Amino acid sequence: MLSLRGKPLVYLVTVVSSTGFCLFGYDNGLMGQIISEENFLNLIGTPNSAVQGFVVSSYDIGCMIGALCAVMISEQIGRRRTILLACIIHLIGDAINASSFSLAQILVSRIILGVGLGLFTSASPVWLAETTTADMRAVMVAVQLTFLIIGTNIAYWVDYGLGFLDSDISWRVPFALQAVYPLVAFAFTLVLPESPRWLAAHGHMEAATTALSALRDLPEDHELVQAELNDISSVIQLENDSASWSSLFQQGPAKVRTRVIIACAAQSMQSYCGINFVEYYAPFILKNSVGLSDNLANLVSGCSQIWFLITSFFTWFLINRMGRRRLFYLGNMGMGGCMIAISVTLWYDSSASDIVTVVFIFLYLAFFTWGWMSNMWTYPAEILPLHVRGKALALSVFFLWANQFWTVEIAPTSIDNIGWRTYVIWAVLNFACCIIVYFFFPETSSLTLESVDFLFSSSTGIRDTVSKSEKIFRNKIHLDVGAAAAAAIDEQDIGGRLALNR
Repeated sequence: MLSLRGKPLVYLVTVVSSTGFCLFGYDNGLMGQIISEENFLNLIGTPNSAVQGFVVSSYDIGCMIGALCAVMISEQIGRRRTILLACIIHLIGDAINASSFSLAQILVSRIILGVGLGLFTSASPVWLAETTTADMRAVMVAVQLTFLIIGTNIAYWVDYGLGFLDSDISWRVPFALQAVYPLVAFAFTLVLPESPRWLAAHGHMEAATTALSALRDLPEDHELVQAELNDISSVIQLENDSASWSSLFQQGPAKVRTRVIIACAAQSMQSYCGINFVEYYAPFILKNSVGLSDNLANLVSGCSQIWFLITSFFTWFLINRMGRRRLFYLGNMGMGGCMIAISVTLWYDSSASDIVTVVFIFLYLAFFTWGWMSNMWTYPAEILPLHVRGKALALSVFFLWANQFWTVEIAPTSIDNIGWRTYVIWAVLNFACCIIVYFFFPETSSLTLESVDFLFSSSTGIRDTVSKSEKIFRNKIHLDVGAAAAAAIDEQDIGGRLALNR
């Protein structure tokens, strides 16, 4: 175990989680250019657009399998061990992927890689959420999502630079570089503490106290450490469930079923925004929808990722100030408007409209990173109850990959067959997501994870929960450690009484 304590220790947990998301972003950017390279296409038999789509989306099949595996094992073996297992599986896939000589090997290796990433992305957000404080949590997740974009940037520019080589090196080296990320994550995870919430939920209170003391840089008998442990214990008693499979779908006083549905919906709706369509196929879209040359399409795609990275830094400052719900609104309305504009400019089809199309693609990426990117990975971990958090988040990640699979799979075919009308579909889906957020997504900004549990248990239904959470946020009430039960008080006096806990 490292001698680090307090915020530096939390930062290192963030680094490990960020490494996994950097790998996530790396694959997002990797295949967009490789799937268009002649050397690679010759290796896999120069397939049609449907097969090309499956080569790319096969990764998502593996991610779905990995997420389902996480549902079954993450709560039993813990967050750390799940991440370590994910790294090992990914490294096996890396070895097969970089040495492939047939379509079958490529598909098998990408599925294995996906299993590793599915496990990682199911466990790391929970681990991060359960080790940070309420005020740090969203910012740390925003940081890890910035690393996702850094990964995409690395992939784009590695692909672009090696794309000038007329040999297998142009795609084998980018495939091989994926192994760097799980190696780094594995090394750091070995020396980091397990989630104190997972330890407490499994009866390891002494280890939970030690871990929480290190994470908060306070003595084990300090009142704040004991208060947080009491909150965790109270929530465990409130939920009073064995976390069996059936517990994911039982309502109970903690409104478990409702919260699992919200988490799964949040992860699914990321795909309905159209980001996978744009991210995975940016060079393909610029060549086939906009009409740019191969080199120019790859260059513009790389520049779009630099822009994506720059805009992601604003999320660090927005996510706690604006709250989760308002950022969701901002993202969906902005992305929907951009998709409408793109469909119009592609329909008009002129040199000037092509330039405008590229501008709106850049704007679309900005609205996604502001509204959904960090929010999507923060929100499900916040909304879920402790006793099912590992399984339920893994299930929600399964829905992410399942929906990402079909959006990635249909992209080349939809562009070939319905052209500009494809973007109208994404616009409608974005506006529909905005409505769902308004009615069914409570605000969780500035609440401890335990406060969210008490908020749900004190409400009569989802609309009541949304209303109370909005009142807490509008009045700038911050529920700190030891004040979680305050979320359960009556809505009519919530302003006056919670003011005592600011």
